[in-house]
Formats: sequence, structure tokens, C-alpha cells
Amino acid sequence: MNVLDLIGHVADISAVPIAIIGFGVTYNQVKKTRKAAEAAESAARNSQTAIGRSSLLGLIPQLQRVEEELDRAIRSGSEPVVASSLQSWRWQAGQVRGLLQVGKLASRELLVDIQDSVSAASQAQIELSGSGGDLNLATATKDVRDAIAKVTNELGAIATVQGIQAGGVDDAR
Repeated sequence: MNVLDLIGHVADISAVPIAIIGFGVTYNQVKKTRKAAEAAESAARNSQTAIGRSSLLGLIPQLQRVEEELDRAIRSGSEPVVASSLQSWRWQAGQVRGLLQVGKLASRELLVDIQDSVSAASQAQIELSGSGGDLNLATATKDVRDAIAKVTNELGAIATVQGIQAGGVDDAR
């Protein structure tokens, strides 16, 4: 046997263990990559939840302020401020409803109540715009104020739960 045959034979024999080692290293890297991808996906979901929770916690007090502003405007007889408050409610309540729905943070009943309050605000705006200023604001907005109060009462409980969870308590949905 000459030297070249010997080198070829050694190469043939050593190729199999080297290939097996290469496959092992590749398999190990794929496992690590998959674990890293799963961790990144989990972190992204957690971030999305935290952002949604934070947005929700910012919007709920704004809805309560809109409710207070609406009540003050009605007491003072300011139809333009009533109309503006109703518009603010429609916009912000729609955002809250979307956040609650995407985050699965509310019952179907609450989502329906929010939608009902938005519809009532829209209807009250229509009545105000066609009234020519001779409308009793308290009477014209009674239904919408009742719908808004129902929603803000329910949102108070959600804000408390979400505030606690934002502080680090595990998600108990």
C-alpha cells in the first residue's frame, strides 16, 4: 500500500465520525435557535400585552373625565360642550372596546355595553344637532348618560385588576 492509498483510507474512515459530529453540532444549534425564537416570541407577546394594558389604563380615566365633563356641560347648559363630550366619548370608548376585545380582557356583555354607549352618544349628537338649541339637555342625554355610567362603573373594576397585573402579578385571565 502506498502513501496515497493510506491517506485516502484514513480520510474515508475519519469522514464518518467528522460527519456525525457535524450533524450533532448542527442539531444542537437548531435546538438553541428554536429556543431563542420561542423566547423572542414570548417576549413579543408579553410586550404587546403590556402595551395594551398600559394604553387601557391611560384611556379608562380619560373616559371617566369625559363623563364628568358631560355632566358639567349639561348642568351649565352648554350644548357645544355636550356635543364635544359625546364625540370624545365615542372616540375613546371605541378605542377602549378595541383594546379590551384584542386583549380578551372583558366579557361580551361589557363589550356590548360599550358599543351601546357609543350608539347612544351618536344618537344624542344627532338629536342635539337638529334641535336648534331648544332642547332640554338633561332629558335629551339621559339614555346616553345612563349607558356611559354603566360602562364607567364596569371599567373601574377592570382598571383595578389590570393595574395590579401591570405591577407584576401573573396574568390570571
